[in-house]
Amino acid sequence: MTIALADCRTAEAAGIWLEAGLAGFPAARRFALEQWGGSDSPFMLLRSLEVGGLEFVTVPPAVFFPDYRPEIDDASAARLLVRDPDDAVVLVILTVGDDPRESTANLLGPIVINRHTGCAAQVVLADRRHDVRTPLVKA
Repeated sequence: MTIALADCRTAEAAGIWLEAGLAGFPAARRFALEQWGGSDSPFMLLRSLEVGGLEFVTVPPAVFFPDYRPEIDDASAARLLVRDPDDAVVLVILTVGDDPRESTANLLGPIVINRHTGCAAQVVLADRRHDVRTPLVKA
């Protein structure tokens, strides 16, 4: 059973709570995170519990971008109650192309989840070196 968090101050509940929703989907706030592609797959589905059929393929960025080190602003860290980097799980949303070589990752707006509370946010990074459509496979 998945339980929604009332807000970012509620601890130890199952599920993911995005208080501000996701870019383009502000009304979808409650999500479940599910394994996608088999038990050894690094991919996960971020599935809305409020909007039927709304789901996003996500992955820990280190799988494709081992040097990716997003710097989360202090206000976002405070809002998510992230006091230590180990408190956070970082995922990036993928756009999966018909041809897997066309798939991209949103490195500019990672999803940051407090692993203890499930409180999360899509954080737009101040570092504009990253892109919303970074190819997973270099040509």
